[in-house]
Amino acid sequence: MTFFRAAAAAVTVAAGLVAVPIATTAPASAAATSCSTNGSWRQGELNVYWFDVDQGDSQLIVGPTGKTMLVDLGERAWNSTGTGTKAYEVAQQIKSICGTGSNPVALDYVMVSHQHLDHIGYAHVPEDGASSIGNGLWQLLAPAASGGLDFTVGTLYDRDAGTWTDANSDNQCEVGTSTAPAPEVAWHNVGTTSQTARRFICWLYGPAGQADRANIQGHVVPLTTNSASWPTIDLGSGAQSVVVNADAAGTMQADGTTPVAGDHSADSVPPSENDYSTAVKTSFGSYRYATAGDSDGEYSTSADGYTYNNIEAGLVGKFGNQTYDTVRANHHGSGHSSSAAYVNGMDPQTTFISCGTNSYGHPANRTLDAYRAVGADIYLANNPCDTTDVSGAAIDYSGTLNSNGTVHLYTTNGGADFSVAYDAGTKSYVSGTHTGGGTQGDPTLVKVNEFLPAPSTGNEWIELYNPTNVAVDVSGYYVDDLANGGGSPKVIPAGTVIPAGGRWVYEFASGFLNNTGTDYARYTSPGGVELDSKSYTWSTSQSNKVIHRVNDGGTWCDTASTSVTQGTANPATCP
Repeated sequence: MTFFRAAAAAVTVAAGLVAVPIATTAPASAAATSCSTNGSWRQGELNVYWFDVDQGDSQLIVGPTGKTMLVDLGERAWNSTGTGTKAYEVAQQIKSICGTGSNPVALDYVMVSHQHLDHIGYAHVPEDGASSIGNGLWQLLAPAASGGLDFTVGTLYDRDAGTWTDANSDNQCEVGTSTAPAPEVAWHNVGTTSQTARRFICWLYGPAGQADRANIQGHVVPLTTNSASWPTIDLGSGAQSVVVNADAAGTMQADGTTPVAGDHSADSVPPSENDYSTAVKTSFGSYRYATAGDSDGEYSTSADGYTYNNIEAGLVGKFGNQTYDTVRANHHGSGHSSSAAYVNGMDPQTTFISCGTNSYGHPANRTLDAYRAVGADIYLANNPCDTTDVSGAAIDYSGTLNSNGTVHLYTTNGGADFSVAYDAGTKSYVSGTHTGGGTQGDPTLVKVNEFLPAPSTGNEWIELYNPTNVAVDVSGYYVDDLANGGGSPKVIPAGTVIPAGGRWVYEFASGFLNNTGTDYARYTSPGGVELDSKSYTWSTSQSNKVIHRVNDGGTWCDTASTSVTQGTANPATCP
């Protein structure tokens, strides 16, 4: 997500100011230590930790033999420093998990999903001179003498946004300012750009010998769009993580012909940085886990001047067309992601949402409802999150788990089972056995098909249509008459199942649908999120006439028709 743009832009270098390079002599590194049996991780099993980093993201995967992979380490604020950063908090937790005492941890792998502040933090650059700016992954992996926490890494996988080019041949990577960025990044796969990304690239790919690069020099591997080069990471004893998507490989923009991959930094309306997120599947025995950064699940244009592209449409196939025991909700549970098709295809038993206090409407009611629809237990790693979603509706947190703090998932019996330890205790599951709502169809795809408002005699009714090829249980969903107000919504009775390609009619006494002026016939989720609707203007000349679509689920007719009666197949043309 685009994060704290205004704050990040406030960091500038005044015109004419001479950049002060940091030391170029690498200091002696502290004794970074690998995970040991003294730690709190469950030996012999796969462990996944979702750290509480507020409106950021950070995960640690520890394999059965102690091999480690950190996925992201974001910050809430660009200017947090020292012991006040999320990097510092996470570092202390990793030390405890790995049992290294006061020593920094030698991480085997670090995986970067994408280059936003809430996933990577804000790197120090030589232009900052002796200032204390620097947090996130930079702070974690920079040597102590450079202001870092002195963790080390075997391999750091970055997405291939771009690399440093020494434009002025001074052997120093410069970023300039937000209004006048230095031309020292050669972009590869990018849409929106930021100083956060430029700083990160300068640190990862800057000149050899720069002191703060001592622990990552020679350890950085960019993931290109060539899927044949994507790694399978051995986490020990049969546990592994596999990269299944990077840099929007294979996804086209809304026009169907322009790749999201490639350099779109000069486009007037470029793709979001979220669209380039790396996706990783992790497995051990029967257990499967999927995480895909801030991947989006729709085509739309943001008011901030960039596009969202439907990365999720290809992810189910890239994840192997298999059900997953655990899915980390993409994009912090944003309504732009966790599409019904994606959630239904992954059909998880458990989902984890990293949202924290925010003003973005995360998680969206639609997202929560999509995971509820497949029967997933929803854990919030960074609660409390926002109070209202993007529609302005109060977010329905009913049934969600974990009020605050880091959540720990660990397999048992060699991956045959798994448990989740959270603030209220532990819940246990059997791996690979979920049938969930995903096999029963997706109620969020149901359409308002036709309706009869204010007849002169008899009842009003709304017909719903199931466009999918499996039966859909719509119990507990609602029909409603007016967006953002109106009479009380009518709950669909328990046990209401619409057959594949079938229709269902809800009758009610006249007076529910409006018979004066403009109104809506709506279908909403249990949380009140509008899933489908049709606006109409009623007049006495329309009494006893049905408003309908062309064919089942087709385009709406703007004129009411007397040729359609309750529950019949919709005609192929408008009246």
